[in-house]
Amino acid sequence: MTAVEILLLARTNDIVLNVQGDRLVVDAPAGTLTPELRDQLVRHKPALLALLTPVTRFVTLKNGPTLPLLVVLLALDLERRGFRLSLDADEQVVIAPLTALKDADQMAIHRWRLHLAAIVGYTYEVLA
Repeated sequence: MTAVEILLLARTNDIVLNVQGDRLVVDAPAGTLTPELRDQLVRHKPALLALLTPVTRFVTLKNGPTLPLLVVLLALDLERRGFRLSLDADEQVVIAPLTALKDADQMAIHRWRLHLAAIVGYTYEVLA
């Protein structure tokens, strides 16, 4: 089961997932939170946090767009860990090596793919 499948399952079972800081808060009707689902929530917690965290801070890149701070931090973290970000012919973000990405990375990349595409090629210097 993926983090996205967990979100869909939660919605269809009236289970509400929220983020409070670095905690995943689960509000579920009695009997709907099975041991298997609880295990999946724990296993996919980083990816769920990446998908559910609201955007509250933005930065403007030097000579570039204004983006959510989380996107800039994600791009910097991926590059620091040795991943290469580029654009394909359709201007979609490509990250290599794709096979080394964690589930949480994949979920964050999926959520922010359009913003990541905008950041590729720009300087990461943040304007005051």
